[in-house]
Amino acid sequence: DDGYSGTNFERPAVQQLLTKVRQGEINCIVVKDFSRFGRNYLELGDYLEQVFPFLGVRFISVNDGYDSAKDNGITAGLDIGLKNLIYDLYSKDLSKKVKTAKTAKMKKGEYIGSFAPFGYLKAKDKKNAIVVDEEAAVVVKRIFQLAAEGNNTSAIAKILNADGVPSPARHYQKNHNNKKWRKAKGDLVWQTMAVLKIFKDETYTGKTINHKREKPDVNSMSTVAVPREQWIVVPNTHEAIISEELYLEAQKAIRQISKRKEYKIDNTRVLYGKVKCGICKKNLQRSHTKVPYYICKSNYYDENSLCFHGRTKEPMILEVLLEAIRQQAQIANKAEKLVLKAKEKSESEVAELLQSLRKAQQYLERLNALRIEEYEKYSDGKIGKDDYLKQRGMYNQEIEQTSSQISKLEADYEIQKLKNKESENQFVEHFKSKQEIKELSRDLVNELVDSIYVFGENQIEIVWNFADDYEKIMEML
Repeated sequence: DDGYSGTNFERPAVQQLLTKVRQGEINCIVVKDFSRFGRNYLELGDYLEQVFPFLGVRFISVNDGYDSAKDNGITAGLDIGLKNLIYDLYSKDLSKKVKTAKTAKMKKGEYIGSFAPFGYLKAKDKKNAIVVDEEAAVVVKRIFQLAAEGNNTSAIAKILNADGVPSPARHYQKNHNNKKWRKAKGDLVWQTMAVLKIFKDETYTGKTINHKREKPDVNSMSTVAVPREQWIVVPNTHEAIISEELYLEAQKAIRQISKRKEYKIDNTRVLYGKVKCGICKKNLQRSHTKVPYYICKSNYYDENSLCFHGRTKEPMILEVLLEAIRQQAQIANKAEKLVLKAKEKSESEVAELLQSLRKAQQYLERLNALRIEEYEKYSDGKIGKDDYLKQRGMYNQEIEQTSSQISKLEADYEIQKLKNKESENQFVEHFKSKQEIKELSRDLVNELVDSIYVFGENQIEIVWNFADDYEKIMEML
C-alpha cells in the first residue's frame, strides 16, 4: 500500500485482504501495530468489534499486545480505543504540518510540482526551482505568437503537426528517462487541449502559481479545484519565456475567436459523450449541420493517422442503436425466468443457513444455561465436586464445538448473502422493459450504453453497461 494514506480503508491491498476475509479464505490477521491496518479509529473500531468477530477472524497486533482470541472476539478495552484514537490524531496532525510546510514553500514562490511545465526543466542545482528548456521554449513562444496573430488552438495544433514539431508527450518521451513517458503511446501529436493547456499557463511569464487544487480532508484520495482568488501567485520567480504583454495579447485574440465560434449546447443530444473513434478511442466531433455527422479530429491534426477518414451520419447510428437495444431486450426477457429461478434458489439457501444459525445459537444459550445449573447444584451441595467437574467438562466441550459451528455458519451465511446479491442481474433489470421502445432519449442511452466505437462510415461497435451481467446471461442460455 505504498503511496496510500493509512486513514483510507479503500487502499487496494486492504480491499483485497477484506475480500478474502469475506470469502472465508483468511481467518487470522497479524499486524505490527494497529496503525499498520488503519489510522481511522472509528472504522478500525468497527472492524475489531463488529466485522472480524462476526466473521470469526482472529486479529493480532504484536506491538500493542492485542489478540482477539484472548478477548473472546471483543476489543481489549479503553487502552486499545485510546491507541487507535492517538494513531488517527497523529495522522491528522502530521497532515496539517505537511500542509503548513507546503504552503510556506508556495508563498516563497518555490515550484513544488512533480514535473516542470513544457518549456521548463526542474533545476538540478536548486530544489523546487525550474529553468528554461531551450528546445521546448522555442515552441512555447511560437504558440503564443501564432495565437496573437489570430490562430485558434485547433489551427495552431495543425500548424505544429504539419511542421513536425514534437508534442509535449513526444518531447518528454525523447528527453526524460522516466517510465511514465517511456510508456506513453497516445497524444504523440499536437491536439487542441495540449495547446490550450500551454496557452492558459501564466508560468511562462515568470510567475509561480500554486494551490490550484487541494484535498478537502486528510482521508480524501481526490482533490478539488480551488477558486482562482485563493491561488498562491508569486511573480518573477524564474526566467520568463514570454512577456506579460504577449500573454495578454494572445488571450485577447483567442477570446475574440471564441466569441465568433460560440455554439449553444444542445441538451437534447441523445448520443452526447458516447460516440468515440474505434482506433484512437477519443470522442468524435459532431457537426452542427441539418443532418449531424461525426468525424475523428485525429485526422485533422495528423495526416498519417490510422483513424477512419470519412463521416458517420448520426441517424444511422441512432437506427442501429435502437434496433440493438430491442435485441438486447429480447435476450433479457428470455433470461428473466432463469435469473428469477437462480435468485429463488439462492434466497432459499440463505434462509436455510439463517435457520441453522439461529438453532445453533439457541442451543448454545441452552448449553450455557445448563452449565450454570450444574454450578448452582454444586454450590448447593446437591452434587459432588467430581460429578460437577465431569458435567462441566462435557458442557465446555459441547459449547466449544457449537461455538465453532456458529462461526462457520456465520461465515457461510455472509458468503451466501454475497452470492445472493450477485444473483441479481442488472442487465435483465435494465433491458427487460425496452423491447417495445419507439425512440431514444439521452437518459435511456446513458442508462444502457457505455460507448459507441466507430471504425468506418457504416461500421460501429456498441459497448453496453452491465457487460459482466450480460456474460452471466450468455452462460445461462
